[in-house]
Amino acid sequence: MLLAYDIGNTNIVVGLLDGERIVGRWRFTTHRQRTADEMRFEARSVLAEAGVDPADIDGIAAASVVPSLNSTLTAGLRPLFETDILWVDARTSPIRLDVDEPWSVGADRIANCVAGHALYGGPLLVIDFGTAITFDLVSKDGVFLGGAIAPEMQLAADALTDRAAQLFAVSLDVPATVIGRTTASNLRAGLVLGFFDLVAGLIARFREEVGPALRVVATGGKGELYYQHIDSIELYDPDLTLKGLQLCWQRARASR
Repeated sequence: MLLAYDIGNTNIVVGLLDGERIVGRWRFTTHRQRTADEMRFEARSVLAEAGVDPADIDGIAAASVVPSLNSTLTAGLRPLFETDILWVDARTSPIRLDVDEPWSVGADRIANCVAGHALYGGPLLVIDFGTAITFDLVSKDGVFLGGAIAPEMQLAADALTDRAAQLFAVSLDVPATVIGRTTASNLRAGLVLGFFDLVAGLIARFREEVGPALRVVATGGKGELYYQHIDSIELYDPDLTLKGLQLCWQRARASR
């Protein structure tokens, strides 16, 4: 049984996987001041809720974009488990990172590409809707070729309302029309519909360069919303990163 950690800038997603089955997933708010004791108590709580004994955990895999929490997690889990953590990064990646700076590729992007190619083939564009929107291009034979990064809708909304004195926070519901008749509806039209078009436009650009056979899969917290409103997104897989962590761990274990 595998304990998987996807440590993002906004949330930490903890997954428990038994073979190909996801036993459970839990989402915690990311706090950079979190202590090792807090991480250990969270792990104990997750296992207790799932009815799993720490001795049943065969491995731990983690993808982190918050480096300050890596040593905290390591110290927190050490008293609970005999196994070491597999940290997914450019050094441990089971796929080739054919980019100019492979060491700078986010661990979550690596995990997404590993799972995306294994499950859906290539060429593939994986779009992860997290704190940022990442677009990851995987070749037919499973090589990471690069991609694009854009701000996410909520991040852009927060920046806009923080900097503009007469604008205020609104719920980011999908408007029925692009023609806003109040300040709130103007904001929804510009932000929500604008970001739908941003994502659809970038997908079109990727397909222009790669070819029409390029498949597109979405993941991440807001991925389902975009999947429902953008026809060029073919698939939505909310657990893609956890599945990628499992595959990275399985391949690392097999190579040993």
